[in-house]
Amino acid sequence: MSGAGRVEWIPVCTLASGAPLRLAVHCVDGARDGPSLGVVTALHGDEIVGIEIVRRVVERVDPRALRGRLRLVPVANPLAFETLTRNTPLQVEGGNLNRVFPGTAGGDPAHLMAQALAEHYLPQITHLVDIHNGGTHPIVDYCISLGDLAMTRAFGQTVIKDMGEMGRSYTLAGTAIQQGRPAMIVEVGGGYFRDEHYAQMGARGVFNVMKHLGMVDGTPELPARQHVVDEVASIRPRHGGLLYPAIPVETLGQRIAGGTLLGRVVSPYTFEVLEELRTPFADGIVVLLRPAVSRVNPGDYAFMVADLEGARILEN
Repeated sequence: MSGAGRVEWIPVCTLASGAPLRLAVHCVDGARDGPSLGVVTALHGDEIVGIEIVRRVVERVDPRALRGRLRLVPVANPLAFETLTRNTPLQVEGGNLNRVFPGTAGGDPAHLMAQALAEHYLPQITHLVDIHNGGTHPIVDYCISLGDLAMTRAFGQTVIKDMGEMGRSYTLAGTAIQQGRPAMIVEVGGGYFRDEHYAQMGARGVFNVMKHLGMVDGTPELPARQHVVDEVASIRPRHGGLLYPAIPVETLGQRIAGGTLLGRVVSPYTFEVLEELRTPFADGIVVLLRPAVSRVNPGDYAFMVADLEGARILEN
């Protein structure tokens, strides 16, 4: 491996092909005692930027200057990564690995991967950063606080959705919290747009959290202000077709007025406009969008907007 540390493997099961299913954990042990930070990416197989974030952290970290340990999982769902899909091949129900935690010994491969992470990975760490991306089409940029707002702020994103301690028990982060391990969720990048920008942002964010936890020297690099919001609306189409965005990629992270047209769903057969998608809040910030024309089905992620009414603005 490049960079510091070593790779250890968590065995999961044997597939019908005879191939072993296992999870790679990059382990970096510091020269002095401190927290054990876990970083997990690619719970959904089409979320590629997170893998590059982990690679950059492994390359950059200096064990001699590290207090504590890093335990990083670049690909938490090898089956979905192989097919470049959000959902998990061979998963009997639902398809979303991040909805079956803490898993079960008698389940399908997704349940077994969840169980391996819950029972053999989470006990190795004291804090968790669970990184997600927009996937194949959308780009996303916000994070979710699950009870430790200070750690979430330290990552350095502009918009923070505060869920208190309402971590969903069926997710990896929710399972970590149930085990008494502070956790946060990062949503950053995707869509094969601005990959370099978001890889840099993500790696900087992980080091920011390490600084916050006292694992490395320095002060987190934060934006001038951060918005802590209670609601982030998912704007999903009711009709399938081609989604034509009405806002440019530069709108991501920008304020947007109520009723603004976000995009149109157009029939690829008749070319009629089937639906217009608009922002629901009088004052909001765009945190997810599709930057290019793309196919959508009813219920797909198209746009997400954070509600700024009543938001807390934190100056840094």
